[in-house]
Amino acid sequence: MFEKRLTHAPCQRLRGVGDGRNKSGLCSDYLVKVPAQHFEPRVLDLEDGTKVHIRPIAPEDEPLLHEAVAAMSERSVYFRFFFSPLKRLPEALAHRLAVVDQKDRFALVATTHKPTGKERILGVARYDRVPGTDVAEVAVAVVDEFQHRGLGGALLVILARAAREHGIKTFTLIVLPENQQMLGLLRKMGWIHHARLSGGVYDITFDLPELT
Repeated sequence: MFEKRLTHAPCQRLRGVGDGRNKSGLCSDYLVKVPAQHFEPRVLDLEDGTKVHIRPIAPEDEPLLHEAVAAMSERSVYFRFFFSPLKRLPEALAHRLAVVDQKDRFALVATTHKPTGKERILGVARYDRVPGTDVAEVAVAVVDEFQHRGLGGALLVILARAAREHGIKTFTLIVLPENQQMLGLLRKMGWIHHARLSGGVYDITFDLPELT
């Protein structure tokens, strides 16, 4: 069980926004107000200084999702989708992931550009509201070469702010016990409030902080 709160991940800086944490303990850098039906794209500086763009997912991102999954190791794909091996997303799944209403089903992508100028997806964070509730299932995935740079945690914090703006109060997710990277991230952020091991997976729930 993971019942205790641990320390938060270090703040990372968003270009043009102040440093430090707000009263809830989340980095104030991420807490730019997100209108209920609109998310303002932004630039995020990772821990190593790499700049990535954060924006809502769009239907035309389907091909980029295929490329992102192809760039992930079998282990990373398995931890995210519970499929192994899987080198290409099924078309129906790619379509579902890319086409959202940005309220009850909301997703952000972190992107950069290749030398050719073509955009590339580095990470995705999303939630899907449980119908008729203020609870949403959350998931995050980052391509292997951008793991351990703070991107996954940053995406989760930004997603949590957007979810709160949309009336979501609780996130829930399923994590494999061997996915120690995700479990460690959630512990570090203090975001494992309740965890139950059932059927060989952890069912984890955490409440989102109030908006300030």
